[in-house]
Amino acid sequence: MNNLQSHISASHIEDILLHFSNSMGDLETEEEILWDMTRNCISILGFEDAVVYLVDENKEYLEQKAAFGPKNPEGNEIINALKVKIGEGVTGEVASTGLPLIIKDTRTYKKYIKDDEFRLSEIAVPIMLEGKVIGVIDSEHSQANYFTDQHLKILLAVASIYAGQIARIRALKSIKESEFERWKIQQKASRLKMEALSAQLSPHFVFNSLNAIQHYILLEDKRKSLRFLSIFGKLLRYFMSQLSEESVSVKDELQMLDWYLQLQKLRYGEKLNYSLSEGNLKDFPHARISSIIVQSLIENLLEEQISQSDGHSEIELGFQISTSEIKFNVLINNKKELSGSNDTPSYFNSLTPWEEYIRILNEIRPFEIKSKVFEEVNPGNGSYLKSVEIIFPNLANP
Repeated sequence: MNNLQSHISASHIEDILLHFSNSMGDLETEEEILWDMTRNCISILGFEDAVVYLVDENKEYLEQKAAFGPKNPEGNEIINALKVKIGEGVTGEVASTGLPLIIKDTRTYKKYIKDDEFRLSEIAVPIMLEGKVIGVIDSEHSQANYFTDQHLKILLAVASIYAGQIARIRALKSIKESEFERWKIQQKASRLKMEALSAQLSPHFVFNSLNAIQHYILLEDKRKSLRFLSIFGKLLRYFMSQLSEESVSVKDELQMLDWYLQLQKLRYGEKLNYSLSEGNLKDFPHARISSIIVQSLIENLLEEQISQSDGHSEIELGFQISTSEIKFNVLINNKKELSGSNDTPSYFNSLTPWEEYIRILNEIRPFEIKSKVFEEVNPGNGSYLKSVEIIFPNLANP
């Protein structure tokens, strides 16, 4: 059908719209949909040209994205792609009002904007998505009074069909982009987890532990050297077991903390004292939390506080459990002020930032892990206090 000036039967209109609809079956991108739309307008409706505009990101202009006719000599190429400010010209007015428009004679329409050449009639219909104009289908013709109300009805239906497909493409794109971002976050979380475990198994940790064992062997303190070696082995096995685990039982974390603090106590002697409370674990024996965070936190706090302290440090740790959440509290009290020196070991900077790990976990899981940090210096007795509270969701199976 090369010209729709004459009356079109309902069955013909149905066939036309069916053709438009069927042509999109294998289209996968928004660009393909737009070019398909313009080509069908020419081949099926017999127009001289067809152009599709889309509203730009700032919602200030319409930009030509696909064309068929004189502006499209070959392929998916537009000669001198036009950019029209919303509100100006025929297409700009349609984009502004959301209402279709037929100009029977462009010589009498003051807003007419010449594109590649001057033509005597023009039709433009909005492409609507969720009640907003996202683009405009536009066609011009060399004859005055060419476009009819039937053209208008067909183009409005075509715009609706293609808007639905554009919505589908954009939704899929959004999902794919979201999944890609989620994949990147998961990769970062995995890397952080490996860094946290690497910190626990770092040469510094292993060297200091083995050095302490050697120290007791040289002192011929068989009991302490065997005790140290036994705890060290258990701790290494525990760390390795966490490589593939996303959550861990509070009971196991308490055991890990006890082993870890025993090693540090053997290493620092009277410079470190600690107390560990299991709270109400007996009431919630299956309580579970996200793995890695607790051991990462303790590693950070101990190395930061003890390495900078010129006095004794006391650390209190404990869990408080409920059906929905688990609170882990750490309190470090340095009997003398921090030395204020910048002699923190260089390896400390490579330790996994536990707060960053919490942030990443919250992004990829609906955990909503929360943390609070409090610090206080008491000039009166020269003490320094730091407390940290982490609130985990209870991940125990119901």
